[in-house]
Amino acid sequence: METTSSSNNRHTIAYDILNMIPNKPLREIEVHASREELERMAKAGYLIRERLFAGEELQTLRDALDRLERKERENGVGEGGTKNFGGFFMRYLMDKDPAFMALMKYQPIMSVARAMLGHQVQVSMSARISAPSPENQETMWHQHLRYIPKPLPLWFLRPHCIDVLIYLDDVTDANGPLCIIPGSHENIQEEPPIDYYGDLPGQLKLYPPAGTAVIMHCNLWHRAMPTLPEGSRRRLLIFSIHPTWLKRNNRGTKPEHALTDTLLPNADQETLELLGKIGYM
Repeated sequence: METTSSSNNRHTIAYDILNMIPNKPLREIEVHASREELERMAKAGYLIRERLFAGEELQTLRDALDRLERKERENGVGEGGTKNFGGFFMRYLMDKDPAFMALMKYQPIMSVARAMLGHQVQVSMSARISAPSPENQETMWHQHLRYIPKPLPLWFLRPHCIDVLIYLDDVTDANGPLCIIPGSHENIQEEPPIDYYGDLPGQLKLYPPAGTAVIMHCNLWHRAMPTLPEGSRRRLLIFSIHPTWLKRNNRGTKPEHALTDTLLPNADQETLELLGKIGYM
């Protein structure tokens, strides 16, 4: 069941989850986007929220990431870049700092994700930091949910996921623009050229200002261009939102004293779903 009303570029969706539970309430959300924006996102594979985070809110995220980076570099916990994916990576951010855990129910993002994927989703967050360097600080063309067979089986269940790229610094030519190919998430029987960093037909080069969120289908073809020696440091949060029944990726190691575990004893149904504990059979 779905009911809709529009106001100030927003609308409301009420989901009835068909889970054979009697007298259950509808899952109602106020979507921070218009229906037209969602339709464009479905076709193009991305939606940009420019300067969604600003002022103290943006600085809080920067400070938290800087603290975590210092700690992980000192302890050798973070992941250095590889040949195909340059930069410094950190995983399980929501388990390591309350500033990131607070984004778990951030409605300007979560409501859009639920409008596209349904109400029952789980979340995770990682980060990539690139710095001025003569070494590799770029990524090749890639997509995040792979393993789609060719030809497609008759009952193949196509995986969907949303990755929200939250830029904590202004993006320039010198510190690594984002390149995407609009609509490429629909090319499910194709994949980007392997180990390729050059231009592709139809590519769009983006320069998100600090605080901007690029909300995109995780299979949208994309790459990060290199951070040049004359550039500046670029900090990026990768906020992943996917159905509760989809497995999380296997990168990184969950910390022993994970912050999200402290929510479990008194967690409501929504929180348990967001942490991937329920919402599947």
